[in-house]
Amino acid sequence: MNHHIFNGDSLEVLQTFPENSFDSIVTDPPAGIGLLGFDWDKDKGGRDQWIRWLSSIMKECYRTLKPGAHGFVWALPRTSHWTAMAIEDSGFLVKDVVVHIFGSGFPKNIAIDKALDRAKYVDTDLIYKVTGWIRARRDELGITNREIDEITGVKGGASHWTAGPDHKQPHIPTKERWEKLEPIFGAPPEWMMPLIRPSHELGENWKDRQVVGAYTRDAGGLHGATFKSQDREISEPTHKDSLKWRGWGTALKPASEHWILIQKPISEHNIAANVKKYSTGAINIDGIRTPVKGEKIPSTSNLKFNGGDSAMWDFAKRSEASTYIQHPKGRFPTNVLLSKNEQISKLLNRQSGRKSSDVSTYFFNVEMDSPFLYCKKPSSAERGIGNHHPTVKPINLMRYLARTVTPPSGSVLDPFMGSGSIGLAALLEGFQFLGIEKSEEYFQIANQRLKGVENV
Repeated sequence: MNHHIFNGDSLEVLQTFPENSFDSIVTDPPAGIGLLGFDWDKDKGGRDQWIRWLSSIMKECYRTLKPGAHGFVWALPRTSHWTAMAIEDSGFLVKDVVVHIFGSGFPKNIAIDKALDRAKYVDTDLIYKVTGWIRARRDELGITNREIDEITGVKGGASHWTAGPDHKQPHIPTKERWEKLEPIFGAPPEWMMPLIRPSHELGENWKDRQVVGAYTRDAGGLHGATFKSQDREISEPTHKDSLKWRGWGTALKPASEHWILIQKPISEHNIAANVKKYSTGAINIDGIRTPVKGEKIPSTSNLKFNGGDSAMWDFAKRSEASTYIQHPKGRFPTNVLLSKNEQISKLLNRQSGRKSSDVSTYFFNVEMDSPFLYCKKPSSAERGIGNHHPTVKPINLMRYLARTVTPPSGSVLDPFMGSGSIGLAALLEGFQFLGIEKSEEYFQIANQRLKGVENV
């Protein structure tokens, strides 16, 4: 068997392995943003706590990797600095950041005009007045927030309903929640009663929005048949405040992710000695070159960059005698990767119409084939039956990353295995794989996917 996977805590499992055990690491750790409310992606209490948590695991990865070993660690741009700090704190060198660009991200944006019209309350001071009354009444009754949560059947709601000015997310209980609290708290003061509103009730300006159209929304399906429903209106603001902020939002569309290239420092006196002793310390440049398509860069001698920047070739005299020969395997790999997207492909693959009279002007004017690797986002077939992990990575991209940093027949470590995409990629590339996943549910998904590769 070329893979071993463990269902458990990475820190504990890694401590059972001797130092200098693995040749590379490719891993996709949490980002610390609380993705979709999952506990495994929580920030552990804040930036510093999260960095300490990841650093403790990466220190064990550092210990078990061979000297000079490289790796890729995924990071969300928003918290990539957290990830990089944890990596450096654990002893690794940050060598580069490979940016993976994709065109299928979905904007997590809140339209400000709609937020203003939907909001039940826009006066923060008024909300704090309500939470202050509830907090004082709670203390008077001698009950706790946990008991309030148990009464209402929610988790963490009481901390918002009793929030003080130092709490940035105060909320007023909905009518449904208050009906469970009122038998204990008693009737609210007269000024507060109009603020206890049903959960479905929208702001008073929402009903005044002008309906300008509608769109069809996918309402699910059954046995291959898809149902459609015309239940979503397109509306425009009419209130002066929301009109003022029409077209404003809260977020950009996500279209990139970071793969931080890391390395455990070499232990020998130079890179050659380290590679000879451990087979680690080098990057597989020819194994990840991008094939050239269409018009190729010409091979030439006596290369002269007329009017160009001779610093590209160190010295002007050197450029006069230099020879460039196109590598048969393609372009030198870059620190940018692309998921297949038609518009991006057209933009980057467009050839220049200008023809050069000599090689020097050719190099400055031509728009050559994209020097970037293309890979598609994972399809349903690639994810596998029953794989509901929210952040499945493309197999081709994982193969590329594993191939970049792993020596022939080497071993790939992944302490955050998830549903096993990196493991599949490692096995398909002929590497050994060791994966660790804390979630029993995701571990079983990964186990089935990896068995499928082993049985082919």
